[in-house]
Amino acid sequence: MVAYLIANNHVTEYEGSVAAYRATVTQTAVSFGGRYLARGIPVKILEGQWLARQRNVVSVWPDQAAAERFWFSDAYQKDIRPKRIGTSVNDIAIFNGEADPPAPPANDAVYMLVLAQLAGAPDRGSAYAKTVAALVPQYGGKYLVRGGPAKVVEGEWLNRMRVVLTAFPSLQAATDFWYSDAYQKDTKPLRDGTGLYDVALFAAEKS
Repeated sequence: MVAYLIANNHVTEYEGSVAAYRATVTQTAVSFGGRYLARGIPVKILEGQWLARQRNVVSVWPDQAAAERFWFSDAYQKDIRPKRIGTSVNDIAIFNGEADPPAPPANDAVYMLVLAQLAGAPDRGSAYAKTVAALVPQYGGKYLVRGGPAKVVEGEWLNRMRVVLTAFPSLQAATDFWYSDAYQKDTKPLRDGTGLYDVALFAAEKS
């Protein structure tokens, strides 16, 4: 099953060591079968709050084992990871994906990342999930991740934290979905009282 490595980072020092880290990690990830989908700050915040120093990284892997081989390798743990120690606070986890790995995106593709801290009301949450799942494909969207982590590799993901990662063909398609009456008036109210949601769009990593 395809897997995703998702990092929620709060950067304290972006220059110097972080730049050196990014220059070396990409090639190593590719050598282990990984591919970066998105890195950096949102192109658009839709709901909640993304801090000025918050950076997010999303990569896709053939399966969870491939992601773990990269993460726990000497190449990463001994040679690369030390370059970012002390530069950020990181919560990083592996998530099981849905269906097949996504094809390399078009240059204008975006990813919608939802970080949800659930607070209860499971019946309302289920009704929302069912309704929004029928709406997303109408705007060209495809779910990549829905749920909690399969494995936390650094930091902490709260027990009630859930992630939804959705690919859209363009920023326009994603915003058309988000601001549509079908979503804002008919669907989004179904999750009222179910938790706190941070939702943002990230530009696809250029190949």
